[in-house]
Amino acid sequence: AGLGTYGWDYCVNPEQLGTTGWDYCVDPMYASGIFKFGTVSGADFELGYHWTSFNCSIQAKINNEGYVALAHETDNMNSIPPHLDAEQSLNYFKVYWDGDGAYPSPANGCGKCRLNINADACICPTKVKDEIVFTAQPASAEDIISSLYIGAIPPDIAGPSGTFISQPCDGFTVHFPQTSNGVYTRETIFELNHPYHGTKLFLKNTKSTVYLEGWEHATTILEAEDALPGGPSVPNLVLANETNRNRFSGAGYMHFEGAGQGYLEWIVSVPENIDATISFRYEDSWETTNVVDILVNDNVISPEGTKLGSTGNWDYWMDSESFLVPLNSGDNTIQLKYSDPWTGPRVDYLKIEWPTIPSSYSFRNAPHFMSLSQDYNDEGEGETTARDAYYETDAVLDHYHYHPNTAPFICIRLIQRLGISNPSPGHIEACADAFRTGTYSSGGQIFGSGDYGSLEAVTAAITLEPEATSAVLDADPGYGRIREPFLQPIQVLRSLEAELVPLEHHFELWELFDRLDQEPHRFKTVFSHFLPEYIPDVGPTIVPGYVSPESMVVNMPSIIAQLNGLMSLVRYGISDCFVDDGMSLGFGTYPGNGNCLDDGSMQRASAFFSYIPEATTTAGLVQELNTLLCAGRLSQASQDKIVDAYDSYSPAYDEAGAKLRFAYQLVMSTPEFHTSTTVKEDTTKSRPGPSISSSDAGINDYKALIFLFLSGGVDSFSMLPPHTCEGDLYEKYVDIRGGLSNETDPGIALPKQNLLEIPTNNPEHVCSSVGLHQNLQFIDELYKREDAIFVTNIGLLQFPATKEDYRDTNVRLFAHNAMQLETMREDLEGEKYGTGVLGRMKDKLSEAGFACNAYSIAGSQISLLGSPGVASSPIALSSNGMQKFIPQYEASWWTDGDLTPDLTPYILRLNNATAVDSSFMAETWSAKVSNAIYQHKKLYDDLEGDTVTANFKDASGRKSQLCKQLEMTARLMATHESRNAERDFFHVGIGGWDLHSKVIEGLESRFDDVNHCLKAFVEEAEHLGLWNNTVLLQFSEFGRTLNPNSGPEGDGTGKGCDHAWGGNQFIIGGGLKGGQVLGQYPLDFTENGPLVLSRGRIIPTTPWDAIWSGVSPWMGVSAEDMDHVLPMKKNFDSSALFTKDMFFNL
Repeated sequence: AGLGTYGWDYCVNPEQLGTTGWDYCVDPMYASGIFKFGTVSGADFELGYHWTSFNCSIQAKINNEGYVALAHETDNMNSIPPHLDAEQSLNYFKVYWDGDGAYPSPANGCGKCRLNINADACICPTKVKDEIVFTAQPASAEDIISSLYIGAIPPDIAGPSGTFISQPCDGFTVHFPQTSNGVYTRETIFELNHPYHGTKLFLKNTKSTVYLEGWEHATTILEAEDALPGGPSVPNLVLANETNRNRFSGAGYMHFEGAGQGYLEWIVSVPENIDATISFRYEDSWETTNVVDILVNDNVISPEGTKLGSTGNWDYWMDSESFLVPLNSGDNTIQLKYSDPWTGPRVDYLKIEWPTIPSSYSFRNAPHFMSLSQDYNDEGEGETTARDAYYETDAVLDHYHYHPNTAPFICIRLIQRLGISNPSPGHIEACADAFRTGTYSSGGQIFGSGDYGSLEAVTAAITLEPEATSAVLDADPGYGRIREPFLQPIQVLRSLEAELVPLEHHFELWELFDRLDQEPHRFKTVFSHFLPEYIPDVGPTIVPGYVSPESMVVNMPSIIAQLNGLMSLVRYGISDCFVDDGMSLGFGTYPGNGNCLDDGSMQRASAFFSYIPEATTTAGLVQELNTLLCAGRLSQASQDKIVDAYDSYSPAYDEAGAKLRFAYQLVMSTPEFHTSTTVKEDTTKSRPGPSISSSDAGINDYKALIFLFLSGGVDSFSMLPPHTCEGDLYEKYVDIRGGLSNETDPGIALPKQNLLEIPTNNPEHVCSSVGLHQNLQFIDELYKREDAIFVTNIGLLQFPATKEDYRDTNVRLFAHNAMQLETMREDLEGEKYGTGVLGRMKDKLSEAGFACNAYSIAGSQISLLGSPGVASSPIALSSNGMQKFIPQYEASWWTDGDLTPDLTPYILRLNNATAVDSSFMAETWSAKVSNAIYQHKKLYDDLEGDTVTANFKDASGRKSQLCKQLEMTARLMATHESRNAERDFFHVGIGGWDLHSKVIEGLESRFDDVNHCLKAFVEEAEHLGLWNNTVLLQFSEFGRTLNPNSGPEGDGTGKGCDHAWGGNQFIIGGGLKGGQVLGQYPLDFTENGPLVLSRGRIIPTTPWDAIWSGVSPWMGVSAEDMDHVLPMKKNFDSSALFTKDMFFNL
């Protein structure tokens, strides 16, 4: 307030600039002398912060997790904005609690703070104390960095020359304000370069701490109607049924209409002398200011009287000015006396606030960039400016960029991508140092700009560090990596000098994503093509826990597609010549005219290999190709095999060209080509061809278990919300979800009329009925015919968790990759490392004599992985069907056929069993390629010509990924007799459930897809007569927050929800004892509930183990083997687990 640069009076209404406006510094509405916070509404310029004569303070709102939100406490609380209201604000942020990290919370009674109305947070008074940190010269720059957190303006900007006196020290400079005479004060500035990342910093010698206070006694409210009225004219009692006003508290209020010289008197008893703060809540909508006298023990508090200004609006109630008054031990009288004979104020109550007392809780005062005074339109009348948003965003990015974990995090992933899946700590440290310092030195050459994060320095450290260049390390079994599939065609095109045919200007590698599960700029999930922590499902890496990220996309479909594609490149160039039943098996697409001939003519190619070897001998040629394609790592044994095959091969024509193409294909089949490692063959044994498990079982012995994983975290409280329940649970659900989705200001709660009501048929459930999402009509049909079960509030649990100990769970809670992995493993204590729950089940059933097979139609999945050597390895299949493996291609119309001989025996010999000290990565590749060839032949023959009767296409005629996967599952189930299979395990799944925005719209389309695909699958299973032998279990890594986020639109629409924990699940199958809802909803969805964390993240009450405890025995797992299959089962009481009898009709 005051005079601005141009002489304007900023105290007046900024819209009218003093012509008819109110003086906001003196009298914003009427001649009351006070500012009425509760009446400020309407125009944008009235909605920001304003001067007020009322007492106000900042309080801390603390939830059960120790997060803090700011709350503004004023004497008049009529219209505090929600983001500043202690009862409504949800703007929580993390703070760092001092000492042992303890903080007041509803769970521990809030200490001396008060519990808010919703009982989900503590409200505490605060005091901020700024203290000096260093009173003498610090020992080092590291001491300064670890102690100071508040930035300072550089001295040369803070004032003219001479304002500060500078004192250089070892590693930093101290700037003393001239007025301090060289004494360390809170205004002293330290200048230094950060010891870790070198950034120039100016830090203030100040520590700002927020200290929480409390109250010895809760605020006392004494209703006016309970006071003793007196005086010549007694104030009138107005009860609730006698007035249209309704915002008062208690049974009514006292009205001083015509009560001149009347008063209200309260008796207040205290055990000892104490100072207290008193005020009155009143209402007066007339445009006048009333003056009252306040007396404590017959002493007038203010000789001039106390002004009660107009509250401005009907039924608007305000707090009067507050006074600190002494109260004596025993009884005290407090009077409110009105002298004017005319209409006086209406009085609601007397409020007594007792002195605050210090507590033991404190935290470092966190930086805050954005004002809490909101903008209400694009003109920006509030104080939330784009500038501050940029500053805060920059600060967050700087925090991540300069964090000490950033460099090693990035380095591990870059080293993995550039050559070594399991880099040593030394290599990671060298790379991180290069990232930090911006330089790397090798061979007398310095690389990098010297700036933090220099990628030149990082790249040099990754590629020139001895670990990356020493040939000795090739002998280390754990060294190197499997090369990602996309790199192989790229490398051969470069190394063998791909050349465009005349008139072609470019070539295209066609649909690699569908063939290799990998393609530039196209990913299955936001986590890229593979996870950095992935451990392969076969090979020697499993036991020591060595990772091989690329193995995640190296499976039977991608291996067959890779070999087909590479062979096609060699024989026909980039073309569409490699075809089976209309399906192109190569990497090219239709380029134009020409024939497909394996004669070196490349008639149909857009590009071909033009490389001309220099070698004149077979051995020399193989060595030349070894250098070009395998970086010289090809073992002598492999070279000898290729030389022998080359020399013994006699093509019918085009001898030189055909033999060269033959050599190319042999080298491209070696493990040294597909990995960055060396191989030691075990000449004493050969790799046995794996066979798919089989027995003489009949159809009646067959059972299929399908693991349906919806990755991303399904909002399953939209799939199955409460409907008719105890304790108004549906209403609580609507409240925490921000309201109904069909309201003008929509939340994300589904209206009852949009739900399919289903009875729980469970007397122990808190609900007699629950609601099913309206787009899941087929699951509703299955439930009604008792072929479906729902489980409420289920999730990944290591033990029965509570708010006090849930952080002890051995998993990164709320993280996609960690909780996906552990949901599939079901072994948080690591007792069966490297295995999945289905794999362990398959192991025990195989040991018991069952013929078991495991198939993933969703890439390589750890859920199917068992212990090495116990049972047959899982088989990964493509949802698009099986691509034929054509090691020797014969065109029916070309009498001379394919010049290249059948490569199968050569590929198997080149990928023979390796020695125990051979490369883990090479052995993993060789095991995968050998398994793929053997498994492919059997399954391709079984599935060839097999069709389904159900319609898996949607209304537009397309099949979704889920429908394709379930169709392939049904086709495999149909072959169980030809495979003599007794137990089949299937993993299917789709992503896209991580709906941080537009959750309502997103779920509608996704549930439509799930509903349609499951309907088609069940129809096919019934057609096969296998529905009663099938159970499908739906999983997701976690549920989502019940409380929505604000959405991306900025207008309250498009809301989503975020990562949480417990959710709801369905199970379907023909043999189920269906039509029941198991598990339990929480009785309270607020943070006050014993199972609810912030924002409605629910701690599960039913573990995944409960589901598996009921399903595993149905599959045939014995009671003795259950602890092996479910190593965490022992952590739960039997009452928390389900049984086979509860799930299945026997």
